[in-house]
Amino acid sequence: MGRSPSALADERTLGEAAPGRVGTPAALDASRTCSRGGRPMRRRWSTAWLWGLVPVGVVLLASTGLRSPIAVVAPLVSDISSDLGLDAPTAALLTSIPVLCFGLLTPAASWLLGRVGINHGMLYCLGGIVLGSLIRSFAGMAGLLAGTVLIGASLAIGNIAVPMLIGRQFRHRAALLMSAYTASVNIMVTFVTATAVPIATVVGWRWSAAWVGVAIGVIAFAVWIAVYPPGVRGASAAVRRRAGLTEPTPSLDGPGTVASAPRAIGRWRFVWLLQVAFAGHTISYFSMTAWLPLALADLQGLGAAGAGVASSVFQAAGILGPFLVPVLAGPLRWSPPRMLAVISAGWLLLPVGLLVAPGWWFVWSAVGGLAQGAFFTALFVSVVLRSRDVDENRRITTRVQVAGYTAAAAGPVLAGLIYEHTSGWTLPFAFVVAVLAVGSIAAVASASDVSQPAEAVAPGAGVG
Repeated sequence: MGRSPSALADERTLGEAAPGRVGTPAALDASRTCSRGGRPMRRRWSTAWLWGLVPVGVVLLASTGLRSPIAVVAPLVSDISSDLGLDAPTAALLTSIPVLCFGLLTPAASWLLGRVGINHGMLYCLGGIVLGSLIRSFAGMAGLLAGTVLIGASLAIGNIAVPMLIGRQFRHRAALLMSAYTASVNIMVTFVTATAVPIATVVGWRWSAAWVGVAIGVIAFAVWIAVYPPGVRGASAAVRRRAGLTEPTPSLDGPGTVASAPRAIGRWRFVWLLQVAFAGHTISYFSMTAWLPLALADLQGLGAAGAGVASSVFQAAGILGPFLVPVLAGPLRWSPPRMLAVISAGWLLLPVGLLVAPGWWFVWSAVGGLAQGAFFTALFVSVVLRSRDVDENRRITTRVQVAGYTAAAAGPVLAGLIYEHTSGWTLPFAFVVAVLAVGSIAAVASASDVSQPAEAVAPGAGVG
């Protein structure tokens, strides 16, 4: 696939890597040797260190908008349905359409990022979130669906761009940065889930559904273009200078080289297992996100606001869950198969617990939330670590997300149909248990897999 020179440079460059250690400000080493009156120049080091964190902070800020515009709908589904006369399956489309876009439009998003680079591509993502949020809330029934599609298309770009950027600039801290990325997503999802109904009682569901996408999108767009301007390799020259960073070095291929010859990942067993694992995870996650508030209202007799706050426990626990991965893999030295087996068991506790003992919903939501955050992180850390370069990272991530999100789009709709025809939550939760069990088995198998793809494919063979 042809890529513009600026996009190739963007993909090959690891942001602002200093010699000797990727992503470390040059001022860090300078501060250890430079002195004034025999004392280290700590002020210079600390200022440079803080500026060195700016590119990380901007990525995490943008990440907060990559799920919250979808998650805000679930607590408001009763208000939206009453206002517009939607039945349960149609209301579920508001959650499943963006997920379907993740699957169907991810190849186009991957192509776009290959052409214009990460810096430029994220501007399309953030701008689309703002516009889509406004159209969804204020353009009637047709706008409700059109805005939802635009939000899904925009988020598909961000879903690819952020893992690519982490693999390009922070490969040596992939587990930590993927954990921070997932936690940032979950922080905002938790916040909007808990506050959507209270805000709607004051300003109505339309502004309650729109504000998060508009506010995050506008702020993140302005900050992103200042720190990661289009056509620049990694962060801007001003940020590099203030952070004491030297001239960027290529990320994985060496100075002045072109990307490695693409490997045939389409036949790689590791990738196929990841696709099944991610499909099981996403079907379960979006089904629980869409229907947990209503399920808790039915099972525990909670009001709409109370059910929204109660269901936010699931998302809140997901804030800490991603950080289990670097802890288990680092200080505790758990093997990847053991880690994913335990994480999968914790994830399964949520639907199983709600089937067996719904009165303990808080415990099941907390454990399941921790585990789902860790599960997502562990899968995509493995992509970063097993991909040979940024282009292969993009190709694997595209395949995994296409399979996972396309399958996941059916999750909320199927769960809604089952609920509507059975008037209970036993079979919807049993459905989640079944698909999550299959995904868990595939995840453990992928962690145990040691296969490698064919070393090269024929020229012009595409993205693998």
